[in-house]
Amino acid sequence: MRVLIRSAISECELNALPKTPFREIFDVMCKNLLVFEKWYFGLMYTGPDYEDIWLDGSKKCLRDLKSIVEKLQFKVKYYPEDVGEELIEKSTIELFFAQVKNDIARDKIYCPADTCALLASYALQAQFGDYSESKKLTSQIKKLIPERVLNQHQMDISEWEDTIVTMWQKHKGFEDEDAMMEHLKLAQNLEMYGVTFFKIKNRKGTDVLLGVNALGLDIYKPEDKLNPQISFPWAEIKNLKFKDRKFVIKPTDKTSQDFVFFTSEPRMSKMILNLGIGNHSLYVKRRKPETTEITRMKERAREMRKNREAQKQKLNKEREAREEVERRETQYKLMIESMKEELERNRANLLDAQNTIQKLQQQLEELQRSKEELEKQQQELKEMMERLEHSKNMEAAEKLALEQEIREKQLEVQRIQEEVNAKDEETKRLQEEVEEARRREEEMRQLEEERKQRELEEAKKGEEKELEALPEGANTELPEIVDVNDQLRDQLKMLQQKLDETRNQTMDTDLDKIHRVNLAQGRNKYKTLAEIRRGNTVRRVEMFENM
Repeated sequence: MRVLIRSAISECELNALPKTPFREIFDVMCKNLLVFEKWYFGLMYTGPDYEDIWLDGSKKCLRDLKSIVEKLQFKVKYYPEDVGEELIEKSTIELFFAQVKNDIARDKIYCPADTCALLASYALQAQFGDYSESKKLTSQIKKLIPERVLNQHQMDISEWEDTIVTMWQKHKGFEDEDAMMEHLKLAQNLEMYGVTFFKIKNRKGTDVLLGVNALGLDIYKPEDKLNPQISFPWAEIKNLKFKDRKFVIKPTDKTSQDFVFFTSEPRMSKMILNLGIGNHSLYVKRRKPETTEITRMKERAREMRKNREAQKQKLNKEREAREEVERRETQYKLMIESMKEELERNRANLLDAQNTIQKLQQQLEELQRSKEELEKQQQELKEMMERLEHSKNMEAAEKLALEQEIREKQLEVQRIQEEVNAKDEETKRLQEEVEEARRREEEMRQLEEERKQRELEEAKKGEEKELEALPEGANTELPEIVDVNDQLRDQLKMLQQKLDETRNQTMDTDLDKIHRVNLAQGRNKYKTLAEIRRGNTVRRVEMFENM
């Protein structure tokens, strides 16, 4: 017979004989999933009213329930009081994490928006490890945040992604098991975590909800699953029994009357009895000395975690060393680029100076040629003047022509003299520019030498500090976790402000409104339980009867 069993992390197909008991199927699944803490889990299927019907303790065989053999589920049945103290094996933690994560995403466990985002960041760390920009997260975000939350806030998926990624980056260095455990510790504080609800009535016929959980039995108003009204710890319960639809709970307090309620059908009474006995048994077991089996499991788990921690420290040292090398490489690259840019600037300045000098040389050559031309013209003018002086017998017309030629030569000499003077001024200016360029070049050379000397001194100081800040065997993991927690609190405050600004109040559910009232009054799951457990059993039974 083909048997199909789904868990929160995988699907398993078996071929079994029709006479195979469901208890054997459960044991096979525990073996396949490497589950040693069997007492937390069960084998179940969903009934016609969407209720969980457990089969792990059933004496029935596959042939007795042929219609459901391909609809079986391996799920968490009982929850610990404190996941951090009680869950031992990584395989157990993984199954708890996957189921709780899915229940939150499907809104089976109510979770406020800010906590949803924080839990999603831990889920991403558990699945992918440290954040990387290459991860495509849009589809993942939609799987981790309840549709209710997405619809209630005017934020597109990219804004959710940015917020969750910012938190995810704070979990750097967390192993998958650490991230899953942090997720479960946060989820454990949610009011509906670990509670199985049943519709019941008291003697007066008032409709109420019964919540069965690791700490006891709680009574809720049907419209409020976040705040139990009455609580009966397992320590106060002596006996559970039912007959047909009537369920009777006998308190340990002999002065109290029995706690009686009514279910809708005997099958539901049996389900409550099953869960009640199992939770009560685990409650007592936790308060007894550890069995040899538990001790061995814890020792094995501690050894495995110790080995993983040693491996993690080794990898962290290698990663830090690699990051240090990369940091220095980047620093040196920047220094080289800076030096190249400085060299290019110096080359440009040198080229400008060379051009100026070349221009000056050309100007000097032109000035020299102009002076030679001036001297030549002056000599010619002198000769003309001498001719004029010695030519008294010259005809008047010739004398006139010579005088005209002399005037023109004087004008030419004057023009050349002005050009020489102008070029002389230009030469002086260029000489000043060359001197200024040389002075600037010398200043820049000195500044460059000083800069290189400073960089060398700073580099030496940096290396000394780095070597001092990273001593051999240093362990900074614990302070980092504290710092991350502080940063996450700040991040959550910022997120809450944004959620308040973008919330569409018309989309609020009754539980959203109740949660906000609880938040305003400073209430939480454990404060509420402490408050409603005051007084004795007699008083609480009377309160239930009078609801």
